[in-house]
Amino acid sequence: MRSNGDIERFTAEEIGDRDGWVCGLCEDPVDRTRQRPDPRSPSVDHIRTIAAGGTHTRDNVRLTHWGCNHERNDSTPLTTVEEAESQRAVLLRIPALRAYAEGLMAEDMVRSSQAFHAPERYRTRLARRVERYEREGR
Repeated sequence: MRSNGDIERFTAEEIGDRDGWVCGLCEDPVDRTRQRPDPRSPSVDHIRTIAAGGTHTRDNVRLTHWGCNHERNDSTPLTTVEEAESQRAVLLRIPALRAYAEGLMAEDMVRSSQAFHAPERYRTRLARRVERYEREGR
């Protein structure tokens, strides 16, 4: 984390206040009173993941539901054709994935990534997590 740049100290409360207690992934309200392991509990998500070179700073985090953050994992949406081409270049260097990568079109990669990271998808996945959490009586 330190090799990526600055590190700032902050709390979920601070980020929640800044973000208006709205999830940055599903865009629904986050209940500040919920606690983990409740999937509706507040969580701080790195917009550009640490693994992808993101920093642990206020400008690179957002408030999310814990379940939405867990669903996203370390996946970062592609927003430009250049990002897609860069990702495709990495795949082309992996022998087992070369044939797959050769068939990819950057524009299609961006569209697919945007659909994968759509708020509706996160809402649906969160609802399933909440249902399972409540069914298990936690």
